[in-house]
Amino acid sequence: MDPWSALGYIFLGITLGIIGQIIRIGIGLKKTYDEASQKDVNLDSLFDKKQLLISLLIAVAVGAGAGSLGVLQYIGKDITQETIIALITVGYSGTDFIEGLLTKQKI
Repeated sequence: MDPWSALGYIFLGITLGIIGQIIRIGIGLKKTYDEASQKDVNLDSLFDKKQLLISLLIAVAVGAGAGSLGVLQYIGKDITQETIIALITVGYSGTDFIEGLLTKQKI
């Protein structure tokens, strides 16, 4: 396999890892919206802009890293729908793990 093809696989992994994190951010925003509706308070009172910024930074760093590591096992193989879903899941869960560690350490 030529280096450009391998780089294409890695770029796919990076992209899908970031997509996994974006899905995670969307779910978090939905949970916050639902909580505000239940408590009958303004969404801004529960919305943490700092946490959103941290999540976006994590999306680029960790989501991309998890996706690029996850795609290594697929280099040279056909990319199927299952592969794409697996790589998105790697980005989602890898980022969830790292952010959980950061939250526990109160960074």
